[in-house]
Amino acid sequence: MIRLWLTGVEATVHTIYWFLAIVVSFMYLTGSGQIQAQNVCINPGGAAQGGFALDKASVCVGTPIQIVSVPATVANVAYTYEYDGNGIPTNRTAATTYTYSKPGSYTILQVGSGGGQATGTVACKTVTVLPTGPVSLSVRTCSDRRAVVDVTLDENSNKYDSYIIDWGDGNRQERPRGSITTQQTHTYLNPGTYTVIITGRYAALTDCTPVPARSAPINFATTAQPLITRLTTVSDNSISIQYQVSSGTTVELYQKDASGVYAPTGQNGNGSTPFTVQTNAKEVQCFQLVAQDACNSAGVRSDEVCSLVLNAQAASKQNNLSWQPYAGTVTTLRPFRSYRLTRNGAPIGGLLTSRSASSYVDNNRIECGVAYCYTIEASAGPTTITSAPVCVTGINGDVPGEFRSVTASIENNQPRLVVSLPVSGTSASYTLVVNRTDGKSGAMQTVGSVVNRNTFVDESANASAGSYCYEVTYRNNCGLTSPPSKPVCTVYLASNSSNSIDWTADSPFLTGPVASYTVEVIDSLNGTKRDIPVSGNTRYEPDPNDPNLQSQRYRIIAVSSGALVSYSNYFTFRREARILVPDAFTPNGDGTNDTFVVKGIFVDQFRMTIYDRWGSVIYSTTDKNQGWDGTVNGQPAAAGQYMYQIEVQDLTGQKTVRPGALLLIR
Repeated sequence: MIRLWLTGVEATVHTIYWFLAIVVSFMYLTGSGQIQAQNVCINPGGAAQGGFALDKASVCVGTPIQIVSVPATVANVAYTYEYDGNGIPTNRTAATTYTYSKPGSYTILQVGSGGGQATGTVACKTVTVLPTGPVSLSVRTCSDRRAVVDVTLDENSNKYDSYIIDWGDGNRQERPRGSITTQQTHTYLNPGTYTVIITGRYAALTDCTPVPARSAPINFATTAQPLITRLTTVSDNSISIQYQVSSGTTVELYQKDASGVYAPTGQNGNGSTPFTVQTNAKEVQCFQLVAQDACNSAGVRSDEVCSLVLNAQAASKQNNLSWQPYAGTVTTLRPFRSYRLTRNGAPIGGLLTSRSASSYVDNNRIECGVAYCYTIEASAGPTTITSAPVCVTGINGDVPGEFRSVTASIENNQPRLVVSLPVSGTSASYTLVVNRTDGKSGAMQTVGSVVNRNTFVDESANASAGSYCYEVTYRNNCGLTSPPSKPVCTVYLASNSSNSIDWTADSPFLTGPVASYTVEVIDSLNGTKRDIPVSGNTRYEPDPNDPNLQSQRYRIIAVSSGALVSYSNYFTFRREARILVPDAFTPNGDGTNDTFVVKGIFVDQFRMTIYDRWGSVIYSTTDKNQGWDGTVNGQPAAAGQYMYQIEVQDLTGQKTVRPGALLLIR
């Protein structure tokens, strides 16, 4: 056996606990061969028996338990009040009182030192914590001022020894656990409002505070009239009825038959769940509620409430609605208030306050082919009556008018049309049919359509190949179509000569000709842009002497008089590098033509090499501004013919090699 020997009485409690935990853990390791904490209440592992007592063996939730009678031989004690049987816990406390928050059976572990042993001490006790929760109760009332109470117990509330029933009129009764769940009844001598309270009781625990269960107030003064609060026709064969009744009151639903007599439907309820009636809801149906108390006595009837049946018929640009005026009970105290119509869930037309109103014409933007669903809702006293939805499809005989505008433009190298729809003859759902011809000539061919969208991208066209002209037709839900729009054409940019860019003049705007053009220039080297207004011209000549304009990217921006904008395709205009080479030179020092110099434009990199008649290199330079002065190794070269080779790379990276012959004249 491994023992912990204390080095002195001054050792701290923390040190004792720490060593004791090591001892117990080591014994578990050597005893079982596995790392596994043991229940020290069952196997103390060599620790001495501690000791303590509790002020009570059972307590209620919320009532503190007290540690008492700890032997003098046990010192430095600490407790774990909810010990789980897993070794020596570290979350111990020196407190001698503890309050449990949940019911159950708990083990209290004491760890200390002393007891005549050098191993420390362990002691355990079990305490029972009892619940204090309420019972579940419901109260029904009878017309003879009898209250009928039903009690339900759960796993906590069935722990009480007995139950005290306070009827609220000065009468109290105690019932044992075995009889509390049987039906409890009490007759009140006087009219009034009462609350039934049931409280659990533990016979041996007087300091517990169980939670009482209270009923809703019950009123025996008068029997309230049942009330139908809402009648909703759900479908052609289903009606839902919501209602209110006094607490503890049961009602039965009655329905008026074809002869005008009310008959029970067999449906009973207490207001918690709506009634659902399967009936011919295409015709007006009327209902009443009849109170049934807990003793099955028939009582007060509700007002008569009748359904509403709405009819709808489509006409050109309007929908005609009709219904039978409300047929339910209307009194001075519960007057008819109004009808309210809804279209697709939104109110229309304002409130109709006359009960005799029976029709309405909806001519507010009725569109062809659109579904319109209507309901009518009546407010009569505190009751709301709602019809089933009825739907019609709109009719409109107007042919769609002309387009307000159509614009053709180039985006991502594909023609794109933007359309402003006609003002008249339109519908919420529509189709745009697009026809195309290549250029101004040729018959229009359908190239596509779009649904419920006013833009169209012609993915089958190549905007870099030429101009395309389009016309658009609008087709509404009723199949009526607009006249085709006038053609609009994309602006096509190209070059008709070596020194200009040119573009087509056909207008991309339905609203009229182009008011002005702008040439957009994009530098091919650094991507910068600049705009050059060219008024109404359809031709532009870049400066031929500008050395920075060898290769530029262009686009045309067309603007209408109404500020609409259309873009052409991109076009790259490129010039070849130009090299000017003289045939001869006279290096005689007269200041004229003394050097063989090459001139060029759009030249970025340069190399010139001069050869004698035997092919030997006699001069070479990479400076495009420097020429041959007619000397070889500092001495004048002989007159005669020499060969040259000129290599250049232009600003776009293209290379050119030009060989030739020159004449040196002395």
